[in-house]
Amino acid sequence: MKPVELKKDVWWVANRSNSLLEVNVYLRSYVHEKGRVNVMLDPGPPELIMHLQKVVEPIIGSLKNVHGMLINHQDPDVVLNAAFIQKMNPNCIVVASEDTWRLIRFVGLKDSHFKAVESYKGQRVKMPGNKRLVFVPTPFCHFRGAMMYYDVSSRILFSGDLFGGLSYGQHLYADESSWEGIKTFHQLYMPSREALQLAVSRIRNLDPLPEMIAPQHGSIIRGDLVKDFMDRMYNLEVGLDLLKKSQEEENYLGAINEILSELEQDPAFSNLEDILSKGSDDSSFTTVIGIQKGRVTDFKTDPHSAMKSVLGMLYKGSGAAGESMVSLVALKALIGRSIPVGDLLPQSEEEQDLPDYFE
Repeated sequence: MKPVELKKDVWWVANRSNSLLEVNVYLRSYVHEKGRVNVMLDPGPPELIMHLQKVVEPIIGSLKNVHGMLINHQDPDVVLNAAFIQKMNPNCIVVASEDTWRLIRFVGLKDSHFKAVESYKGQRVKMPGNKRLVFVPTPFCHFRGAMMYYDVSSRILFSGDLFGGLSYGQHLYADESSWEGIKTFHQLYMPSREALQLAVSRIRNLDPLPEMIAPQHGSIIRGDLVKDFMDRMYNLEVGLDLLKKSQEEENYLGAINEILSELEQDPAFSNLEDILSKGSDDSSFTTVIGIQKGRVTDFKTDPHSAMKSVLGMLYKGSGAAGESMVSLVALKALIGRSIPVGDLLPQSEEEQDLPDYFE
């Protein structure tokens, strides 16, 4: 494939391999009165090195004319080619966060040719041709030392894995359909919504705002989709958020079946399966739980609502005589699993004034 000029002196120089996880590599050339300084962003894995050599020829002649490399994080699909390029040009500078450098140095990069973004005042630098480059830390997206690079004059934000996506199509530029791949990628690789919210907030604080987001995977985001995808990303549940939801559901599911198991030991609840079966015949009830062989197997709504529905059916089916037993067993299960009781159990009568003899 040929290089694609995204903006003046900014190129996409990678390839498309019909993979779900496409790798993007970018080249930024800073032209000044004495020539040009060529900077490669996230130079990629070894299988791309021969392609990179060919694709940069019409732009800068050779990879030995790469003067600097900006590295987002330490993953092999991001950094391994940096060692090859630095061997071709021993004077090539590597810029990354200190946390990232601590790991990428082991691929054979030279300590003497490393510059930490933390060493730049205000985490910004003036590039040749009076151009500005801003460093934007995005901790834990998905690595502690992840660092985005904002080229102010082109208004392109090189975002690394943030806003990267799985490629269900081979288009270079994102469209509405790209969100599904972005969402899936982040749910797999990002740790928490809080980390994403910090990163998105930092992008929103850039002045001027980016016109284009160029991630290391998937499609390049531009136009109205920049703001739209940022808004969606800010509220996206990923990683631990999804795990916590799963654990919460398992906890409620365990509590419900613990209640059923204990109640069925009491002869007064010998008709427990009938109670649940009658509940299953209620069309509103079937929308909140799944039942199999007298046990709740899954929720079709949030766990709290499902628990409330099951307890409601138990109260209704057991009558006034069994209500206190249901409440007692349910209370024990809820407290034992640290589930807030809230409105799950019948409310006690209103408190009355204390008798005079306690005054």
